Amino acid sequence: MSTDDPIRVLVLEEFRLRAADVDGAAARIVADTPRGIEPAIPLLTSIEDRRDVATIRALHEGESTEGNALQHAALDPLVSKWAAPKHYGARIAEHSQSPPSSFRLAVTESGINAGGLPAVRPAEGSEDQTTSRAVGLVWIGAPVETHAGLLILVGNYDVSTADGETLGWPLPTSRELGVRIYENNGA
Repeated sequence: MSTDDPIRVLVLEEFRLRAADVDGAAARIVADTPRGIEPAIPLLTSIEDRRDVATIRALHEGESTEGNALQHAALDPLVSKWAAPKHYGARIAEHSQSPPSSFRLAVTESGINAGGLPAVRPAEGSEDQTTSRAVGLVWIGAPVETHAGLLILVGNYDVSTADGETLGWPLPTSRELGVRIYENNGA
């Protein structure tokens, strides 16, 4: 990413499908939609309810924050409820040269984004398999309209453990914590 024209805004669109996207129709519509400067992020699906999905895009100076009318028209028969798009000022927007194979998104309206306590460093030797993996993309944004909330998108390279299982993101209590978690399956 060029520092001459950094990502300025992250646009999140969350919506609820009439039925889970088991045949991939909604994902194909999102994948086939033309994008701007940044590479497209695939349709992300909630880990809590497979009918809840999200799209996210990164915008540079001069790119419109308006939603894609053709994409909305194509998705509309599959969607039962649209949420208003949310805009986040980019705090961190970095990616590697090779595109990630899977993505995870965490969104919350909790927390205050003002100055506060300094960051806490993890204790030495506290690394685990989920924190020592290569990351291909990191976008972190704070809401434009309010001081509360946070959006974090991480793009990973799918890596398997010694026993062949893909490493997961263990957050079974995300709803209780006020965090919505979305992911794609890397397909």
